[in-house]
Amino acid sequence: MAAILGRELQPTIKEWLRRVNLVPELIQIPLSDKDRTRHLPALFRDLIFRLRLAKDIDIPISVTAAAHGQRQREQGYSAAMRVEESRIFQVGRFRTLHLHLGERDQRRLLLDVIVIADEADTQLREAVRSFIARMPSPQ
Repeated sequence: MAAILGRELQPTIKEWLRRVNLVPELIQIPLSDKDRTRHLPALFRDLIFRLRLAKDIDIPISVTAAAHGQRQREQGYSAAMRVEESRIFQVGRFRTLHLHLGERDQRRLLLDVIVIADEADTQLREAVRSFIARMPSPQ
């Protein structure tokens, strides 16, 4: 799966952007396509690394996701918008998996799905942690 995601990086990002552009709440933040997708290659690298990681190794924290959460807060995103963008990212990864199902070892398929879902949640957790850490304290 790691090789497929690496090979399909640009089409997957293009599809992600198409889906994001269909969500009025997300496109209310005025960003160029380049600025809106800037974080995606690094998040994919984190996922690809995770898919290749030995099963008995501690999962590294996604520095990219944390930085992206901070940047989104500065850009005016809400927490709900952050979650929606992450959901679209996960849908795109599963769509890529579906399109290339015949290339996959069917015995490993569910294990890869578990890793992909877990990495998506881990990235979201780190983004939200940094997003919230930047919020002003209630008075």
